[in-house]
Amino acid sequence: MVKCSRCGVNVADSFKTCPNCGNDLSVVEQAPAESNDEVICSNCGEPLLSDAEFCSKCGTKVENNVSKRCEGCGAEVPDGVLFCPTCGTKVKQPPKPANVKVCRNCGVRLDEDTEFCPECGTNFQTGQKANLAPTNSNQGFVDKINIGNIIKPTIVSLVAAIILSILGVLIGFSWVSFIIAIILSVGFFGGLIDNEANAVVSGIFTGLVLGLLENPIIEFCFGSFVAKVYEWFFGSQIILLIIIAILTAYISNVFLKSKIQAIVGDRFSWI
Repeated sequence: MVKCSRCGVNVADSFKTCPNCGNDLSVVEQAPAESNDEVICSNCGEPLLSDAEFCSKCGTKVENNVSKRCEGCGAEVPDGVLFCPTCGTKVKQPPKPANVKVCRNCGVRLDEDTEFCPECGTNFQTGQKANLAPTNSNQGFVDKINIGNIIKPTIVSLVAAIILSILGVLIGFSWVSFIIAIILSVGFFGGLIDNEANAVVSGIFTGLVLGLLENPIIEFCFGSFVAKVYEWFFGSQIILLIIIAILTAYISNVFLKSKIQAIVGDRFSWI
């Protein structure tokens, strides 16, 4: 027996060329009968790890290299050989399994339309691992602020605060009306904002604007004379309203958010 230098199959001495790959055996030295320890893919010839279940190149399932008998002469034929090394009879090959997408890195089977492995992020086509940026669980307060997520809830909260203030002033709550309006409006809509940083910013803006509108609201309800008396007697509550708005927004978003969202459901999903 001689071993083919190209495909590694042991071939009978009578053959001049390898029946498996057509290699010229005239210059091949006598080879021992033991089988090659290297495991290769039966479909594409890619070298495989000894414990591999799928080919890392074509995805073909790796079968145990069990010898079978030639139908022509009865000699043992290694799995994957096309022609019997002893008599040259063509060996019947089992039907080729359908291509299975397997991750080249970790061996996980992939769906047909999957390009990146869900386990390790390796690209199926290139074999390159995706650059996954680590998530920062300690994101700073300022980094959480997103103006785009604040505009709608802030406008709605401010409109609600103005309406509540007018109603409170008309029924006689006086300066307390503005505080109650801030607590109710900011407390409710602050629980619908995505995070506490955005909720606090929204509360600051609502408290500031409502504080600036305090005297105009009094004048709108009772006239300029009453507004002047109110300003002289009570002064401005801008700082107080901002502080109350900050505390209310934070408490609502951190501690009451789930309860508020459970109550309103998807009725305010547009905010």
